[in-house]
Amino acid sequence: MTRQLALVNTLVAEGRPDFTFREAQSLLSASPSATANALHGLTQKGLVDRVARGRYAVRPIGSLGTSAISEDLALAVAAAFEGRLHRIAYRSALSELGLLTHPVRTVFVACEKQVRFSKVSGRPLRVAIERPQTIHVEADAVERSWRSTLERALFECAMRIDLAGGAERLAEALAKGAREADADRITKLACDFGPRGSAAVRRLASLARALDLPLPLDPKVGKQQGVIRLDPRDERDVWIDTSFKVAWNVSIEEIQAVVGN
Repeated sequence: MTRQLALVNTLVAEGRPDFTFREAQSLLSASPSATANALHGLTQKGLVDRVARGRYAVRPIGSLGTSAISEDLALAVAAAFEGRLHRIAYRSALSELGLLTHPVRTVFVACEKQVRFSKVSGRPLRVAIERPQTIHVEADAVERSWRSTLERALFECAMRIDLAGGAERLAEALAKGAREADADRITKLACDFGPRGSAAVRRLASLARALDLPLPLDPKVGKQQGVIRLDPRDERDVWIDTSFKVAWNVSIEEIQAVVGN
C-alpha cells in the first residue's frame, strides 16, 4: 500500500491528474502484473478511477471513494481522449450546462475518429464522428477537455435529435437556456453548417415560438423549401408549424407539459 500511495503522491505533486498504465509502471518500477495489482487496489480504495482501457485519473480531494465521472465529467473525458480532438457534446453538454433535470447515463463525445473503448469511467460512451475543423467551434476549454457552449449544445442537439434524447429533451433544455442563449451565435452556426444547420435552427425557432421563449430566432424559409420534421425519426404529423415548415411529431401541449409552461 505504501508504494501505491507513493504513486498517487508523485502524480499529485507533479500536477498530473491523469496517467496511463505505462506511466504508472514506470513510476512504480514494477512488472505489468504488479502494476495492474497496484492500480486495482487504488481503484478499489477510491483513490484513482479507471476512465478507459489503460487510462486512469487521480480522484480529486474531497471526492475519494466516488467515480471521477460522477463528480467531474471533463476530468474523465480529458483522460480518456488525451491526444485526440474531442468535445463533450450533445446530451452530455446539455446536462453539464445544467439544462436537463434528469442525469444522463451515456457519455456523448464528438471526436475526429472512432475510439476502441466503449465506456468512460464505467459509463457507456457514444462517439459522434466530426470533422476536425468543427470540433472546437463554439466550444469552451474545461479541465483540459472541451465542451460545447450553450449555443453549440442547443444547435447540435437540434441537428441530431437522436443524440439529444428526443424533441422533449431538446425543448426542456431550450426552455432553461433560452434567456442566456445568443441567437446571433446560433444563426452563425447555422450558416457554417449548411443545409443541416438550416434545419436545426428552424427546429429551434419553431420550439421557441411555440413555447413563447425569449430566443429571437427568425430563419428565412423560402417557398421552395420543403417541410422538415421536428424529430426525423418519427413519421407522425401531429401538427405543422407553417411559419418555419416544421412537422411536429408531438403536440404543443405535450411539449409544454415537459418544460412546465
